[in-house]
Amino acid sequence: MINYPVEERPREKAIRYGIETLSHQELIAIILRTGHQSLSVLELAQLLLETIGGFHHLKDVDYYQLIQIKGIKKAKAIELLACIELAKRMQNIKENRYVIKEPMDGYHLVKNRLLFEQQEKVILICLNAKLEVVFEKVLFVGGESTSMMEPIKIFQQIFKCGASRFMLVHNHPSGNPSPSAEDKMITERMIEMAASLQIEMVDHLIVGTHCFYSFATGQIHKCKDN
Repeated sequence: MINYPVEERPREKAIRYGIETLSHQELIAIILRTGHQSLSVLELAQLLLETIGGFHHLKDVDYYQLIQIKGIKKAKAIELLACIELAKRMQNIKENRYVIKEPMDGYHLVKNRLLFEQQEKVILICLNAKLEVVFEKVLFVGGESTSMMEPIKIFQQIFKCGASRFMLVHNHPSGNPSPSAEDKMITERMIEMAASLQIEMVDHLIVGTHCFYSFATGQIHKCKDN
């Protein structure tokens, strides 16, 4: 690859522009890593595609076909097959994502991490357009008020996972889920910031002892926890 400008080399292009911008040939070249004698790794990748009849035949290629190609020996063949097998397995995965249709759904998702906690914790739940949970994480721990919530960090995480909606959940160690003035202030601020970024804040829950407050409903909900 030394004869190729740095910006045109597959690895550098992937880092600069994203792996999704690479061609089939370039992706295969990254897996192969090196060429063979007079062939560059890109030329070897192209030779592979031509030999098997095109990219759409890659999923059906086997070990013996690969090692017949000049420049591809045992190690390269197995590495290619491993990548192909991973792609096949990922295609077969059927994700059953948790859906949050109402405040109680959000509560049940995280209650076991917040009930009876002696420290305040803030959990971010990221959702897609179908209200399916795509990411959840404890973002902040400690403190006696929601002042520990940092909007910038929250939105950075939301953008990172590509969510279009989100929910915040935090607990009151006292067991009383009634919102404080500061809870109300931070919630209003988060709703305004989310709207300006074209993201929907679905709800903010405050978890107490076998109950929680929902800003979406404006009520305390009693729960029968096992």
